[in-house]
Amino acid sequence: MIRGLIAVALASLTAACATEQQNASLECGAVGVGLGFLACKLAGGNDATCAAVGAGVGLGGGALCYKLSDNLDKQRKELAGHENDLDARLRYMKAVNTASAKYNDDLQKQVVTITQHTDIVVQQIHDKTIDQKALDKERAKLDQAVKDADQSVAAQEEAVNYMHGLQAQHAFKEHEYTQELQHQQQLLAQTRVTAQAVAAQRQRV
Repeated sequence: MIRGLIAVALASLTAACATEQQNASLECGAVGVGLGFLACKLAGGNDATCAAVGAGVGLGGGALCYKLSDNLDKQRKELAGHENDLDARLRYMKAVNTASAKYNDDLQKQVVTITQHTDIVVQQIHDKTIDQKALDKERAKLDQAVKDADQSVAAQEEAVNYMHGLQAQHAFKEHEYTQELQHQQQLLAQTRVTAQAVAAQRQRV
């Protein structure tokens, strides 16, 4: 009976993390935390142990659900062939900014989850209750989180450069275009700061 419930929980986790790319990393990661904790409790684990397991599942799952670089690449491809269309360029810039803003919100929330989980790992290291194999896995998860954040920074940098190129090539200086470009530059700055926060957690372990 217990094994059956665990299987259902894990199957639900897999389904949750296989949703469309626009799903936020935190949304999928949060499902992972809850189901990981549930599966652990059903197996007879105590609250402290299951909290660590749940956080671990959430951290691993969140990285699989959403990549900003994929979204921005999609927006770029949709603009291809329509670069001379003022409305198409504006739609592209707005879509990029919307995706970037959503990603930044999710990443900032994910940093909280990562920090909480890293607190647990650091305590386990201090108490010598985590073996080397498990520690290596935790480090690998954090390495992936850092890599994903860095890729998002690079994707936004590329988007900013592309926007600048469009502006120079087509010589448009409409106020709305300028606003969108400035907004993306602000979002990029935010992503850089949050990516550094992710990297700081990796340095702790």
